This record gives sequence, C-alpha cells and structure tokens, in this order.
Amino acid sequence: MNDTIPRRTTTPCAATVQLDHGSELDVTFWLLPDPHRERGVTPMRVLLEEDRRFLPIGLAGGGSCLLSRDALVTVSIEADGPGAEPAAAEGAALDLVTLHLVSGAEVSGVLTTTALEGHGRMSDVFNLAGRFVPVGVGSKLVFVATSRIARVSF
Repeated sequence: MNDTIPRRTTTPCAATVQLDHGSELDVTFWLLPDPHRERGVTPMRVLLEEDRRFLPIGLAGGGSCLLSRDALVTVSIEADGPGAEPAAAEGAALDLVTLHLVSGAEVSGVLTTTALEGHGRMSDVFNLAGRFVPVGVGSKLVFVATSRIARVSF
C-alpha cells in the first residue's frame, strides 16, 4: 500500500521573512501552478492575500513548518523570481515611498500602482491595498504587511 499522498507540483520561491518580534528567517514558499498566469505559477502577492492563517514554508538547512501570516512584517523575494508578477504594460504609476513601520523600521522603495478611476490619491492606494503592499527595493520585491505600517512618506 502506498503511503504517499499525490501532491501538485510546486515551484520553490526563496524568501526572507521578517517576523513581528524582529527576527528574520530565510525560507522557501511553494507556489502552486496557475496556467492562466504568464509565469505559470501563483504569484507571492496572491499567496499572501489568501484566507489561510498559516502558510507552509521550508526552512534553510532542511525541515519545514507552518508560519502564521499574522506574524509576518515583511516578505522579500527576488523581483525577477518565480513569485514576482510581470510589470504592468501600461497605465502604471511609479512612486518613491518610505513605509515607516510601527516597530520604527523603514522600507524605502518604488511603489507601482495602477490607479482606478476616482481613486488616484496615495491614500486611496493604501486604503484599497490588501494585507500586504509590494515595494521594489533594489533587486528585491518586499511585501510589507499593511497592518504594520504606521506612516507613509512620498
């Protein structure tokens, strides 16, 4: 009798996560296939916005665990890696922002948005954002938990 459960093929996405108590972990998220997307996998943005309270991750050096989404402050991935989404072709606006976190830390980078009619102000962008907002920081894409943002400068 076979003891293994068949699982869908996943794509590993290396990330560094910062937790609410300040520690950082190098982890691997497993992205599910999505044939309707350009890269063929579910992007990190979608994974972070799902209703799951705990996310399965792989730990550096082996092993795995479940990580509480509520404990996440930031998730950093390669901007051209499998978890990133292709840049919007048209209608996108770029803004330099500094996100001042409740912990006192700051994340500065490029915020890419596509304005919805009647919702073009920066306050609209952040009020319409989900649980995380992605900011380009060098070669990284950093997803910042909106619940951890105290102030936004732009």
